[in-house]
Amino acid sequence: VMPNGNLVIEGVRVVTFSGETQYVVLHGLVRPDDISAANTIFSSNIADARVEFIAEGQLTDAQKRGWLTKLYEKLRPF
Repeated sequence: VMPNGNLVIEGVRVVTFSGETQYVVLHGLVRPDDISAANTIFSSNIADARVEFIAEGQLTDAQKRGWLTKLYEKLRPF
């Protein structure tokens, strides 16, 4: 809870399939007046909303470039 009464929120959804785990993280600020009696809020009422997508697993590892490829790109950028 911030000094002005607004709430800092964070929510995470985890999806796992085919050896790959994906995290979707939502951050933002919410006014207490916007929270319904069912303890829900519309996404349009989240201020400074930020969504992050984080992936872990074999597919993500396979897409990363190795050190030799990175070195080659630094020496020959075109």
